[in-house]
Amino acid sequence: MRTLRGVAALALVVALLGAVGCAKKEATGDTKDVVATVNGEDITREQLEVYYTQFASQAGELTEEQANDYRVMLLDMLVEGVLVRQEAERLGADLSEAAIDASFDELMAGVDSAEYEAYLESLGLTMQDARDGMRDQLAYEFLMAYLSEQNPDLTISEAYSNLQHILVDDEALANDLYDRAVAGENFAALAGEFSTDTYSAASGGELGWSPTSAYVPEFAAAADALAVGGISAPVKSDYGWHIIKKIAEVVAGTTLAEVPEDVRSSVTTDELNVAYTEYVASLRSDAEIVYIDTTLQP
Repeated sequence: MRTLRGVAALALVVALLGAVGCAKKEATGDTKDVVATVNGEDITREQLEVYYTQFASQAGELTEEQANDYRVMLLDMLVEGVLVRQEAERLGADLSEAAIDASFDELMAGVDSAEYEAYLESLGLTMQDARDGMRDQLAYEFLMAYLSEQNPDLTISEAYSNLQHILVDDEALANDLYDRAVAGENFAALAGEFSTDTYSAASGGELGWSPTSAYVPEFAAAADALAVGGISAPVKSDYGWHIIKKIAEVVAGTTLAEVPEDVRSSVTTDELNVAYTEYVASLRSDAEIVYIDTTLQP
């Protein structure tokens, strides 16, 4: 049970990730108001304003100077996103429409597409914005996985678990489902039939790989206490009653070389973040970055 979940989580995680990357799309009309170029690739004012609108809506009323500072910061993030995507493509990342479709199909399991699009619209975003954000997330994950391969001796600082859960509102039902699960009934089938977390229920209650710290405290404590293959007694949180099953775990101190390949893109370490920062800095120093609108230059 992550702190953010469901449609809102999907919108924020996917769409706003586009602010870390750059939505590679053409401005409407025959001309583009280009504010910067990165190795010859344009970043338009339209792209910048999409993300400025999102951040400014959370910041409240801004002075003209503050508004410009926000735009400078966001443009710098967009520049970084272009650099990361360009580098990921150079290294062989699959950022094709088919790859984006596959990632969206996985994330959208159990989420009503019309509801999701309506939520995006309420944020001033479109499905294309979300797809652009997904592509940039794939590029980021690819580069992080590449850096982990280049730095195999780095160790992870906390445990990562692959979990399933069932969420219900009633304690008696939770106890009944727990008894049935430990007696050997199929956990995924029980989650699909009974869990009120429809987002995960659609995939048998699977939550995927994540550090335990990403979950609400009661859930995290119960998940931490489980051995691989174990099922927790019902756990109460603000969301309801959870029954948790631990599918697999990578313990703190494991080197990146020992982390299963399908988990590496989800795993970060302080050292890996430093490696990423240094790598992006080298990309910046080697890149041709031109600020057409000089008022937005850092």
